[in-house]
Amino acid sequence: MSQREIVQKIEKPFQISMNLPGSKSVTLRNYLLAALADGTSYISAPGLCDDTDRMEDSLQRLGVKIDTVNGEKIIQGQNGHFAEGEIGLELGLSAASTRLLIALAALRSEKTSLDGEAPLRARPNKYLLDALVELGADVSSTQDGFMPLTVQGSSALKQKVTMRGDRSSQYFSALLIIAPLLPNGLHLYVDGELVSKPYVDITIQEMEKFGVKVENDRYQHFYVAPQSYRGTNLTVEGDASASSYFSALATIHGGTVTFKNLGTSTKQGDIRFLEVCEKLGAKITYQENRVTIQGPKVGELPALTNEIDMENMPDVAPTLMAMAPFIPGKTKITGLSTLRIKECDRIAVPAAQLHKLGVQVTEGPDWIEIDSLPISDFRQEVEIETFDDHRIAMSFAVLGTKLDHLQILEPDCVNKTYPHFWQDLNRLYG
Repeated sequence: MSQREIVQKIEKPFQISMNLPGSKSVTLRNYLLAALADGTSYISAPGLCDDTDRMEDSLQRLGVKIDTVNGEKIIQGQNGHFAEGEIGLELGLSAASTRLLIALAALRSEKTSLDGEAPLRARPNKYLLDALVELGADVSSTQDGFMPLTVQGSSALKQKVTMRGDRSSQYFSALLIIAPLLPNGLHLYVDGELVSKPYVDITIQEMEKFGVKVENDRYQHFYVAPQSYRGTNLTVEGDASASSYFSALATIHGGTVTFKNLGTSTKQGDIRFLEVCEKLGAKITYQENRVTIQGPKVGELPALTNEIDMENMPDVAPTLMAMAPFIPGKTKITGLSTLRIKECDRIAVPAAQLHKLGVQVTEGPDWIEIDSLPISDFRQEVEIETFDDHRIAMSFAVLGTKLDHLQILEPDCVNKTYPHFWQDLNRLYG
């Protein structure tokens, strides 16, 4: 494993076309939905990374047959039936896989144990586990809602549950996915406001591709009737979160990038990062499955006159944090309540790393404000601590291309979602 990556300065505008890695969020859902389906599914261009590997490994442990032919995943659906006996799942650092599989475990009448690495053990699951108990499952955890944990389901799970919406949309996606296989379907009520709604939109869209309909009453009440998923053929679109890094690079370097597998057909909320790039002077050209970002001339970024609310695209907030020192004036980013409980604290950690570089930062419970700084005033050859968080590594790589010799520690953490990030970044140097 590489101990550090030294990011070089990009000296001139670039122009590239690229395929993004397959969306991790879509891939995880597709794998799980295919496993629950009646029939065989063929999934082309899936996102291949540590997180999706963990999901694939877990499904195979549960008795799902998965083959790979010329990069396509062929998944034999189990129609809700899985291997017998107590089964242990190791999830590494994948919180999304964990939450989806916690819910799936409630479909099994025998115990399913789930565990992961230390950072994943620090991620909360209490609201989801409490909801499963309310539905009739047995749940135990070493701490109150943290891994390691065990779930044992029942064939008589109930049909109504309420869950707080202010922690993670993944809990809702997890319950929605198992809902059509419950004896009487599921009425899922939201207590308060649901965060990160676009991720629930992705879930509903992918469920529909497998033949299941979800009734959504203004994100306050979801109803899924008893139904069967059907095996299907599909192609995974590019990852909108991954696109943020190269969209940001085009914007701050006056470059041009075309994504050949992402466009207006997506439900991924992180595509809205392009709206931020537009506010910063970039020209965006959209097509159904393609998008081009052309950055403004170098040195001509305008100030952001209003704060940027990123509640519905929290995963790309660190990308904007990394751009902020090059944006005139102060950049205030809000709607970040979920960032405190990610792989690391994605408010405090970026703030600390920016401070190392000489950037003035103020943070609140769910917001951050970052001052601009002339490039000549940045401290040089600084080491950026990633805390093994892929989004910190990739975001600060964007920042590093405006400086010279910025050192990113634990650069291989990008393997969690974007194993080829460093190779793709190197294409920009011509």
